[in-house]
Amino acid sequence: MDRLATSKHRLEEELFRENFVRAGQQLDVVFYDVTTFSFESVVPDRLRDFGYSKDHKVGEVQVVLGLLIDSRGMPVGYELFPGSTYEGNTLVEMIKKLQKRFSIGRVILVADRGLNSRSNLKQLSDAGFGYIVASRLKKQRQAILEKVFDQHGYQEGSSDENAFRYKVLEYENVVTDADGSKHILQESYVVTYSDKRAAKDRADRQRLVEKALRMEANPGLAKSALRRGGRRFLKQVSGGNATYEVDAGLIARDERFDGYYAIQTSEKNLTVSEVVEAYRNLWKIEDSFRLMKSTLEVRPIFHWTPRRIEGHFVVCFLAFLMERSMELLLSEHQVEGVSSTKIREALNSMRLLRFTMDGREVYLKEKHLPLASRIFALLKLPSLKNLTDLEELRKTLGNDVVLEPQLTLN
Repeated sequence: MDRLATSKHRLEEELFRENFVRAGQQLDVVFYDVTTFSFESVVPDRLRDFGYSKDHKVGEVQVVLGLLIDSRGMPVGYELFPGSTYEGNTLVEMIKKLQKRFSIGRVILVADRGLNSRSNLKQLSDAGFGYIVASRLKKQRQAILEKVFDQHGYQEGSSDENAFRYKVLEYENVVTDADGSKHILQESYVVTYSDKRAAKDRADRQRLVEKALRMEANPGLAKSALRRGGRRFLKQVSGGNATYEVDAGLIARDERFDGYYAIQTSEKNLTVSEVVEAYRNLWKIEDSFRLMKSTLEVRPIFHWTPRRIEGHFVVCFLAFLMERSMELLLSEHQVEGVSSTKIREALNSMRLLRFTMDGREVYLKEKHLPLASRIFALLKLPSLKNLTDLEELRKTLGNDVVLEPQLTLN
């Protein structure tokens, strides 16, 4: 584990050369997001620390993982950060990593609103990178919102059979440095509206309003709640005892944004459909996190020292890379609709039954899923006979094959 931890950067660089440079893959659009992995512990160290948990694990130390993937879903690299790190502060290190260690040219980075800060966007621009990021529309200045809600100028669009209306605004994003100097990022502000999103926004808000009404009836619940979820629709009424009531004005303001979504981009040469489609492909990185936390069983982490934890994530990254490579290989050979779960089930179905017969060790190949044979063929792995002995088995699978305890048949 220690050797893996110290070899992380070298492994990533060689894998990048193998999977992108030598394979002739162009790295033009990359997706970046952050998640957290908690430990059943309250003891912090230089890596594990308390912070905001994406999995809502309150009161446990954690680490923060920033993951970078390409448009195919292939991992490019990752970084581990102390558990107290704010997700918006992880992007700069990934930018430096792309520039210095992988020596790549210009790319367009796609990220969610949690990574959208003026400082991050300026550093992306300074590095020569483009960006497509979600915008916090509700926090925009009034002049922009007036243009957003003005229905004049909206056009019809579609992406993956989802109809929407859109408007593109020329946008100057003003960034002020610590020394007070100002910089202007010339962006396109893409605003979209869809009836489907509007219906979802209404339903989501209604659930929160119902929670707010319960808190209004029971002020104790409101006092203990954080100011998000249903609590954000409450306002405190002055008086001796703290009481709360639902803020009708705030609900009405929230309703105005139903169905609207905004994306900021530096890429003025892309069409609206291309911008929207690139942003919608962020689901691939969410799917990557789901895969790591479920199928690959990154959690629970049975290591407690920073170096061993780092080694653990190197193993997980390699497993993730192999799984994604397998998915792409199958897709390239027209084996469609194969998920990580189906791949795992297929490989697990490849089993041998070992027994002794007349004093001779024999191995019987059990019936397995057809996908397993397809995987073996694509990987150019030798296929075993239905019945084989130990010597032939070692010739096929290698002398270091691990054998389970035998079953003796009389």
